[in-house]
Amino acid sequence: MPPKRKRTNTLTGTEPTINVAQPSSRDASEEDAMDPILQEVLEQKKSEPSDPPSKRTRSHRRDSGSKAEDAKNESEEAIEHGENGERGTMSMEAPPKAGLVDPVGYHTNPPPTDRPVRIYCDGVFDLFHLGHMRQLQQAKTAFPDVYLLAGVTGDKETHRRKGLTVLSAKERAESVRHCKWVDEVIEDCPWIIADAPEFIEQHKIDYVAHDDIPYGADEGDDIYAPIKKAGKFLVTQRTEGVSTTGIITKIVRDYDKYISRQLNRGTSRQELNVSWLKKNELELKRSMAELRDNIKNNWTATGQELGKELRQFWQGSRQASPAGSIRGTSNSPKRDALSSPSVVARLGHLDVPKTGHGNGGPSSDFAAGYSLGLLGGVRSWMTRSRRNLNDSRPQSPNSSEDGSDDHKDSADVPRGRRGKNIQDEVDAQVVEEMDTRR
Repeated sequence: MPPKRKRTNTLTGTEPTINVAQPSSRDASEEDAMDPILQEVLEQKKSEPSDPPSKRTRSHRRDSGSKAEDAKNESEEAIEHGENGERGTMSMEAPPKAGLVDPVGYHTNPPPTDRPVRIYCDGVFDLFHLGHMRQLQQAKTAFPDVYLLAGVTGDKETHRRKGLTVLSAKERAESVRHCKWVDEVIEDCPWIIADAPEFIEQHKIDYVAHDDIPYGADEGDDIYAPIKKAGKFLVTQRTEGVSTTGIITKIVRDYDKYISRQLNRGTSRQELNVSWLKKNELELKRSMAELRDNIKNNWTATGQELGKELRQFWQGSRQASPAGSIRGTSNSPKRDALSSPSVVARLGHLDVPKTGHGNGGPSSDFAAGYSLGLLGGVRSWMTRSRRNLNDSRPQSPNSSEDGSDDHKDSADVPRGRRGKNIQDEVDAQVVEEMDTRR
């Protein structure tokens, strides 16, 4: 029998041995290298990547990709609708142009066409707000070419006629100067424009813009009446709900809230002109409000914690009370009812025995005995009251012959308040009962 031939590796060269699939075991000849199954396996291995990612890596990439996509969607939504979805709801419609209607009872002159129309708006402009801005916008857009002048009254005239302002004249004028509709600011303007014809001539004013509501003063019911009569008045519309008076009213109405707000922001009470008592009152209100909100939000946990604290406080503050020993030694509902701690608290005028170390000490016996005495005193009082009620009733004719005896018995009964005597008797009974128990 010839020796077996040693099998040789027929695949040498291109592919390493570790990636070569084992040939089929039909025989060991070199024709196995042309095995179609082996060729198919080799082609598949060549087409596959050498280091494919694991399943965990693929899932991680998928999660990170979804998070990045969600963040991108949120960013796009914030850009489109705003951070809190309020974009598109924070604007107002443009006000109508000034001069669309004539003042009531008057007629407005036509504007000049060969030059810009010079329109004048005057006012205090304190706490320069939306109502002022929209009025100036109406005047500026009244005609295609408008040069808008804004007159700001001074402090002396304003304080004399209207009272204290929040902003100074300099601050009020500077606020108006920063409005985009205004072309020129005239400081310390006249309060009544109709009484200053030289002012109108100096600034070449064609129209005065203001709302049509009569504006009264000491000089008359409507200071703009002469301007209306001259045909130089442009009617503007007021912005409902927005005015300097309304803003101040809101602040005064919510005074406590704004004071607390400023105190929380670090403003001192001296700067706010608030007394020490008012400051502490507001802090107490704020603390109570926070406590109320916390209880509403966590009422279950807060109730349990509060009950535990109250029980600890009650036990610590009533260490000398005999209630604990009484409850510990009570064996029946009747004994518990008679051994109330309020009974011992009423014994200040008596020599109450000290609490014993053992169970069922003299203190509990004394409390029980005194409770029985109180019950007896109450029963005696009820009996006496019933007797007095019967005595106060009118006698019947049949009892006339026994009237002398009843009168005699009633005369022997001592009159006056007997509460103190009954109490002494009860105390004596209790002391006697204690002596017998000893």
